[in-house]
Amino acid sequence: MKKYLLTTFITIVCSVAYAQQATVKVKFIAATQNKVMVQLPVDGTTFYPARVAKEFDKDSNLVINFESGKIANVRISNSDRSFKFLIEPGQTNITLDLSKKDTSSISYKGSSPIGQRLINARKYSFYQSRADKYLKKDSTATGVMSLIAEDKQKELRPFDELLQQQKISRAFYESIKAEISMDYLAIAAHIPISLYFEAARPNSKTVFKDEFKALWKDLYEKHPFTNLMDLNTTEYYYHAQYYSDYYMGTYLPQVKGTWVKPDYTNTDERFKNSYLGFSTHFTGKVREYLMASFLYNEMLQKKYQQVLIDLFNDFKTQYPTSNFSPFLKPMADEIAKYHIDVKKDFASDQKIMTNYAQVNSLDELMEKFKGKTVFVDIWATWCGPCKAEFEYAPELEKFLKSKNVEMLYISTDKEAVEQQWKDMIKYYKLAGSHIRTNELLLKDLINKLWGGKGYAIPRYLILKDGKLVVPDALRPSDKDKLYAQIANYL
Repeated sequence: MKKYLLTTFITIVCSVAYAQQATVKVKFIAATQNKVMVQLPVDGTTFYPARVAKEFDKDSNLVINFESGKIANVRISNSDRSFKFLIEPGQTNITLDLSKKDTSSISYKGSSPIGQRLINARKYSFYQSRADKYLKKDSTATGVMSLIAEDKQKELRPFDELLQQQKISRAFYESIKAEISMDYLAIAAHIPISLYFEAARPNSKTVFKDEFKALWKDLYEKHPFTNLMDLNTTEYYYHAQYYSDYYMGTYLPQVKGTWVKPDYTNTDERFKNSYLGFSTHFTGKVREYLMASFLYNEMLQKKYQQVLIDLFNDFKTQYPTSNFSPFLKPMADEIAKYHIDVKKDFASDQKIMTNYAQVNSLDELMEKFKGKTVFVDIWATWCGPCKAEFEYAPELEKFLKSKNVEMLYISTDKEAVEQQWKDMIKYYKLAGSHIRTNELLLKDLINKLWGGKGYAIPRYLILKDGKLVVPDALRPSDKDKLYAQIANYL
């Protein structure tokens, strides 16, 4: 009986220690919108789908309540600004003055206020780009690691000083130290990865030297994927994915002579192999988190592969009570709906242009719309921001019909995804005329709209009487501003 009571007491103490209440009161000044995106922790991790949209009250105040362990990674976004805070249990008051551009916009009453401003002053740049810069500075494993260690220490030094001065808490320090350490670990690990792939390219002169092979192995052995605090860091998922897919899944089997080259064109097999890699190479909470993160990242691309539903069902079987599943289910339901909708015929207002494959230039295309005002949406099935704008298509369609304006969608997709292009027209209910570019038309668009230096989409145009009158129009999400822009050419 005493043993049972002791166990119960320990359980209660641990629950209190690791599931305490945090209350954050945020005051917004000079906000341009009242919608606020809030990223909250899930099981003590930063799981990116866990973003909720909230609105502040008439006095521009927002109250956020959640349960937290020692410290929680919370991100607050409003008016095209994003702020990161490491919130400890208890009461925190934050004022965000969005009229100011730097960290002076933050007034913070809570634990580690100086540290909170300092983390918001950190400049983020993609770790793979930073890795390439180190390799250009020094081509030896020892030299490049020395440069990385030096820069890591520079970033840590201000936080070391604040901790010594007792101006930040130990929990805050350990959290930001984990973030910075993971940044530089991911950078270091990417250097042998990039050399490995460069050396494997046909006719490459790059040699994947033994010193970098040893570095690759050493990094993973000295920094195993077991620290749960790392699940709150920015680069963790991709660092783990590269380890699973390329080090464990490709490089080591090649060394052992057991590697079988996969069919890279088979998306289903690629997804299954990656998912199985996470399942095989990791354990515990790390394994659950990475498998869920993989499903989220692939579902987020909105290519609606059926295999992702199959893998999600497997995940639910393995983790029936996972707190990650509720964030993945709506995405899986969307994929299921997609496969129902694409079996339908085109709606009467969805028109694939006849002989579209023979249209070789923008001038030829505009010739088909003489005497009309046309709003043009240049998109592709792989373009996430393009598809995000389709949310505003019904309102846009209503406006265009009222003004007798034509809608034209130009897809830059390749012929290999012709069916997916047509399926997405149905799924997103894109009313209007549709054309998929051939190589000549795409090249002409790039020359005319982007100066021949590649292209970036989504891109919107306004045509009038067969002429290009607005080469870079506003987006559908701009709503009234876009409608006014189009109205100038009626």
